[in-house]
Amino acid sequence: MDYPGKVALTLFTSSCNFDCAYCHNPELKKSVEEKLGESEIFTYLDKRAALIDAVVITGGEPTLRADDLIPFVERLKARFPAVLVKLDTNGWSSDILMSFLDVIDYVAVDLKSLNYEPFSTVNLKQIQKSIELAKGFSSHEIRVTMFPPYVPEKDFEELARICSGASLVSVQQYRPVTGFCESPPYSDSVLRAFADLVSGYVQNVSLRT
Repeated sequence: MDYPGKVALTLFTSSCNFDCAYCHNPELKKSVEEKLGESEIFTYLDKRAALIDAVVITGGEPTLRADDLIPFVERLKARFPAVLVKLDTNGWSSDILMSFLDVIDYVAVDLKSLNYEPFSTVNLKQIQKSIELAKGFSSHEIRVTMFPPYVPEKDFEELARICSGASLVSVQQYRPVTGFCESPPYSDSVLRAFADLVSGYVQNVSLRT
């Protein structure tokens, strides 16, 4: 699921400029001490080169670490040219995302809401710029987590329209996080209805219930 159709090593970076209520990695919202160095990652890949197809860089928000990550990915690709690299991003900066596109193979951008004010200082127009940039990339994905307070049913049509032309949209069930956010999720039937709506605008839809 992290990299569709591939066996992937997933790397988590810390720090995030969003404060989403349903975050499943809240400990990574702040910068924390790194637990793995580059040499350890490369040694791990050396030992499993025949098993691992891809590396996924997620977070937190990886693009906040662009100055470190872009050179890292360049070195990774030089040493393991057959390994694909996927970047997960909240889409906060299309300019920074553009700087990654020459070094990655796959990009996934989150579309969290039509109203970003409750959890971010970034506005929807900036997210749309990142989504449009991603759509021009050969392998891309737009992810919509179906958190009812952020994705009310009245917004479904407009959210689907924003996704228009994408090669893949992943509609993901929101799962309550004990102690952080326990709002009731949508029923599977509502998720399927939204996925059906989106399918009229895009090439492929993945429904993750």
